[in-house]
Amino acid sequence: MSKSLSCWCLAGFLSACARTQSASPCEPFFTALDSVPHVALSMSTGAFVSIWDEMEYRGCEVEFETNDSLSAGVPIPSFDAIQDTEMYRLGWRMSHGITADGPGSGVFGIEKGSVLCVIRWAQPAYIDDDGEFVQSETFSMKIQCRESGEFR
Repeated sequence: MSKSLSCWCLAGFLSACARTQSASPCEPFFTALDSVPHVALSMSTGAFVSIWDEMEYRGCEVEFETNDSLSAGVPIPSFDAIQDTEMYRLGWRMSHGITADGPGSGVFGIEKGSVLCVIRWAQPAYIDDDGEFVQSETFSMKIQCRESGEFR
């Protein structure tokens, strides 16, 4: 996964941010991902079960899936909000209590004001019988946003 948003994805993210002060905190993520050729992309609002703590919350959710042959050469945006990234400059900060990383997948949280977004990405990988690293062609991402402290 790339460590910075590409300029054209960021332009979509910024324009979505400008359009809504927060009709849906998921809209900028949806817009940025819509620029990447994909198999599936959806956004919904309402109740969801958290990918982090399996509790039910109300908010919004973006689901995205692509594959290497479809998105070849098009960078998938990274929404890491670490210092010196565009997300950080936009006011997002990493939620240090929400992070898990493993081979081929990861979960992390970002916060801006009272909004908390939890992001899970996955591109499974394994070592084959010949000892070669093999990465899946499929890349998926789920983003869940809610007001901090918001329970159903």
